[in-house]
Amino acid sequence: MKKGISILFFIAALAAGCSKSGDKSPCTNKLTLAQDRKIIDSFLLANQQQRQYTFDNQAQVYYFVEDAGSGTTHPTIDSLVSFRYKGRLMNGTLVDSLTVKDPPTAPLRNFSSGVYVVYALSKISKGGKIRLVIPSSIQFGCTPVQGLNRIPPNSQLVYEYELTDMTRNY
Repeated sequence: MKKGISILFFIAALAAGCSKSGDKSPCTNKLTLAQDRKIIDSFLLANQQQRQYTFDNQAQVYYFVEDAGSGTTHPTIDSLVSFRYKGRLMNGTLVDSLTVKDPPTAPLRNFSSGVYVVYALSKISKGGKIRLVIPSSIQFGCTPVQGLNRIPPNSQLVYEYELTDMTRNY
């Protein structure tokens, strides 16, 4: 449970850091989704991954299910989950990392402020792995953010999630 609270605190701190009233320079050069998509498409093409990823128009993210996991049961918002993830810049620089350890004790709804956690984990089963590429225009925009390492303005982010265990909670 402490991990869930830590995640929520971290996400809230990131959000607060993005909207300080004392910021001197307004965010004026934010990329559009179309610009982000060109950058991401070029990155995927250069890394020969363009056929692996699908763009979800509703969520406005790219995703690739690397391993669907065992079984057909996917977590719901009330499922107890344990998972790990890493967030990186497209150049590979680690900007975020977390492990919610076994046994699963945290409901997925505890991570709903990190909307991509819910999105990613709902697409896989226990043992599954998924990658998301998040356009800057729907994440942090042109505002720099400090995580484990600095996230520069207009950064597209690659998140890797692994659902290590889950229990349906009805």
